Amino acid sequence: MRWLKELMLFILIISGVAAAATAEVRYTHGVFYPGLTNQPVLQIKVIGETSEKITAIRFTTGKSSRVSDIKIARVLTSRGWNGFTYNTNKLAEELVKRKPGKGTYTFKMDLPLTGEPLYLWLSYDLSESIKRNSRIDAVCTELVMADGSVVVPEVILAEGVEERVIPRVYPFPYRIVPYYRPRWVKGWGNAEKAVHLTPAHFNLFTDLVHFAYSVTAEGEIAYQWAGGGDNKTIADEALAEIKRLHKEANSRSNLIAGFGHMDGPMTTVVANPTTRRHLARNMAQWAISRGYQGIDIDWEYPDSWEQWEHLGYFIADLREELSGSAISISIAASVTYKIPNYWTTDQLDFLMTMSYDDLGPQHASMQRFQGDANKCLKDFHMAKPRIVVGLPFYSNQQGTLTNQYGYSQIYGWYPRLKPSENTFRAKNKDGTDGPMHSFNGIDLITEKCKWLKQQKFGGVMIWAYDTDLPLKHKASLARAMFKIIRQPKKKEKK
Repeated sequence: MRWLKELMLFILIISGVAAAATAEVRYTHGVFYPGLTNQPVLQIKVIGETSEKITAIRFTTGKSSRVSDIKIARVLTSRGWNGFTYNTNKLAEELVKRKPGKGTYTFKMDLPLTGEPLYLWLSYDLSESIKRNSRIDAVCTELVMADGSVVVPEVILAEGVEERVIPRVYPFPYRIVPYYRPRWVKGWGNAEKAVHLTPAHFNLFTDLVHFAYSVTAEGEIAYQWAGGGDNKTIADEALAEIKRLHKEANSRSNLIAGFGHMDGPMTTVVANPTTRRHLARNMAQWAISRGYQGIDIDWEYPDSWEQWEHLGYFIADLREELSGSAISISIAASVTYKIPNYWTTDQLDFLMTMSYDDLGPQHASMQRFQGDANKCLKDFHMAKPRIVVGLPFYSNQQGTLTNQYGYSQIYGWYPRLKPSENTFRAKNKDGTDGPMHSFNGIDLITEKCKWLKQQKFGGVMIWAYDTDLPLKHKASLARAMFKIIRQPKKKEKK
């Protein structure tokens, strides 16, 4: 439709009412949830002279499934800041409770321009009854200036996005998000095809994090250490295998590009606006070109408010670079150590809490699980659907964080392990008894999932899923988890 825009501009120019201001639209959020308020849909960047003023902005609901699902639409402004945040000192509400009519609505305002970029946001309050997978859309048709001229915004799409992906309501009631490291995708012994990971998994969990990538201090993409060979080759082969299984399962689950093990490089790269933007562009292109539906960042950890603030700037840049792709952004973070701030958390599609690695007698206790979920809710002002709480499929030695064993190793030592047990004594190489460890057994995993479902939080994350027993095994932790929360079964087509 670029020709239509150019024609309109030409008509305005020859009629003497063309505006000097310019506007760009980016579709920066691709995941929505039923019943949530103030969910950003698109960003408008306006640049104009100090003599200019916006008096109205017009929108339509575009390709939204049902206009009645949109209870309230708002326009907000954040001068000099391209990120949508909870911080009301930086994000001022311009118009509240303007209900859309038949898919077209106008916001009247008195908003002077300053010569500096002005960022406007359109956000929605959505109905509780909105159906999952419904399309959520908006189209900014024009900005009306005080002199009567009209600005038709240019839609900016990320490189590689030929046709804009219309955002949707998240299709599952809960997220089940396993992390998979490349060297474990094919199972133990580096088999030709996947052993531990099967097509059945992809119709049980909702999102899989391919935890394969890292970054450099210069803003380039790197591969994590994979073990047993060339890191790039192992990671690329693992992605191909994941896609094969996903296709075989005809699954609706999402594939997420996982970036981690990068504390030093991330600290450096996001502190500088130039390298920060360079990394955002590279990370976006990495995900788009490889067919991922999400990006997950496991910094571990921003050490100060300033570093969390830098991460917030980076996520805002990343969202712009993903415009029109509907790719989600998440982070994994401890909410009791190196604690995040709302500058970052409010911009996320979801946050995954690292609710484990305790020095006390019980590693990843029920109290820690519940406390982390509620902390995100109360301290970070996050909505429940965006809070995904971590489950450990491994042990910690009591009193230390450096000695750990995967669940399959634990069961190998103790094949008669009771579902109620959460502690064991490790074995030394000579077969003698080693130190005491704690872990999450079947009953504790079950209890956590039941509580999360009852409280209607967003779901669970698993580190590290690849340490579990095979899914068909009676003692599999995943099997216990899936009895409580899992993807809804696909409806058979008649």
